[in-house]
Amino acid sequence: MSYKIYTDKNENFECEVSVKNASLKGSITRLIVEAKNGITLVFNGKLDDGKCIIPIKRLKGLLDENDQGNMHLEVIVEDTYFRPWESDFIVEEHTSVKVIVNEQKQPSNKPIVEIKSPSIKLQEKIKPKTKRNVLVPKKEIATICEIFGIRKNNFNKKQRDFVQILKEYFKNNPEYNNDIRPILIGLRDLLR
Repeated sequence: MSYKIYTDKNENFECEVSVKNASLKGSITRLIVEAKNGITLVFNGKLDDGKCIIPIKRLKGLLDENDQGNMHLEVIVEDTYFRPWESDFIVEEHTSVKVIVNEQKQPSNKPIVEIKSPSIKLQEKIKPKTKRNVLVPKKEIATICEIFGIRKNNFNKKQRDFVQILKEYFKNNPEYNNDIRPILIGLRDLLR
């Protein structure tokens, strides 16, 4: 089982140490915490009447929750080094609040509008084909070309502009989409 150390709580590491044939006067105790992410922390303590107390400060900003590693106790008595205890550790938050929000979507009170367009065959039955005057859009397109500087003498150079004008015109005037071919025939002759 891993020893738990906390990011948000000061605590004391406590243990009992019995030493024979040596004086505890001037002894050194420290807890070495070596995290897997490469951080090593040293906490110094004291040994008094066989009781070892090492204060561990809050680790917030030093280690993150769920960091892991190895820790061990070092005791130095009369120039003799001991490593009497070792354990894995995990970092936790002593006090934590976790919130999980389950968003509940309310049904909208706004009306929902659905439009189903009739099929093309149905439209043809409703609106019989009428003969349109294709000369009208020819003159209109020729006038628009004049505004944008497209003439007979520069038609080959401005062909891209001409195609863009046609796309926009037929997009904005869908009633002429079935007559594109007759409209384009002779359109160049209408340009000045």
